[in-house]
Amino acid sequence: MHLYIFNPENDLALADGGAAYCPPPAASRIAYDLATLPLWFAGKDSFVVLPDALHFQYASEISKVFDVAKVHDNSMTGDVGGCTPWGWSPQIKRRLKAIGIHDGVLPSNETIAKIRELSNRRTAIKILESLKECGVDTPEVPLYLTEPDDVARFVNSMPRSVIKAPWSGSGKGIAWGIGHVELPVEHFYKGVIKRQGGVVCEHFLENVQEFAMEFHVGNPGVEFAGYSLFEAAKGSYSGNILATDEKIEKMLSRHIPLHEIIKVKEKLTTVLSGLLLESGYVGYLGVDMMIYRDGEHLRLNPCMELNLRMNMGVVSRLFHDSYVASGSEGRYAVTYYKNEGEALAEYEKLKAEYPLVVNDGKIVSGYMNLSPVTAASRYVAYVVVERIP
Repeated sequence: MHLYIFNPENDLALADGGAAYCPPPAASRIAYDLATLPLWFAGKDSFVVLPDALHFQYASEISKVFDVAKVHDNSMTGDVGGCTPWGWSPQIKRRLKAIGIHDGVLPSNETIAKIRELSNRRTAIKILESLKECGVDTPEVPLYLTEPDDVARFVNSMPRSVIKAPWSGSGKGIAWGIGHVELPVEHFYKGVIKRQGGVVCEHFLENVQEFAMEFHVGNPGVEFAGYSLFEAAKGSYSGNILATDEKIEKMLSRHIPLHEIIKVKEKLTTVLSGLLLESGYVGYLGVDMMIYRDGEHLRLNPCMELNLRMNMGVVSRLFHDSYVASGSEGRYAVTYYKNEGEALAEYEKLKAEYPLVVNDGKIVSGYMNLSPVTAASRYVAYVVVERIP
């Protein structure tokens, strides 16, 4: 039996580094509200850990229509032959051991330490340097700086810049320079340097389109797993386009010649193979990229960040390929609702506005929630699919 668990606080747990890390309430809320997400990508012969009866009921209902993973029963922990969390950290290893998973099916502490080190944003610098050596066009490679005075000089040297913590939650741990050092930015990088040893400093790039290339590490090695064309609001993930890889390539090639994109994909596969095959990491990963404006030209930044874990882009890619009917497209979204009752009201509205049509276990059109929705829900994952004319 292979076990899946959704632990979206993983980036924060890696930043902390300790096995006893306790996530903040907001991260725990995401983990609870979206605990059913692995049902959609784990595979029908796998088992997913769910927190309570609400999620069990949701799983029971969708399994009547869709071929999804099974629900894990706590009495079956002795039969577990493998585990796939959203991401690996000392904290999730401790949690899995606490529910009875034995050491033999968990990564060693040394492997998790390697995964943590590779999850450092410094790895993106290494990847960019390697791609540049392979003849790939890249923007100016970021710097990893460990002295506050060096960071200040970097910020003061250009009109706009970006300062990133080596480890942080997705879309977080980032400060923006505006040509001089403001007090909040100074406090940010000094604090990060004290806690994590340094910061990554980048030239600001004018974003035109963000996307990712997704990969899988396993047998026979590192393989391309698909594209992820996503949307972000104020740095936080909001959704993905549900479309074929061919359609996404066509959309991206409006900005960047397709042969350049293909070249990056091929060279990146080689670079990641050299970086990861001895690490012990097995599973999906994403490399975030950006098409940016450079004067009158559009260029590609082939590695903004490495997400050495499962990610929403992979979820949307796998969901599209498994549950969206041929000839249909749509949008996968994760939405936050500030007030009680808002999620349920939006759920009722979308369900009425986009009636669900399913044929042979695949969505032809309509709205489908991928997590249970109640008046208390704050986060909801859902898709809206439509037939292509």
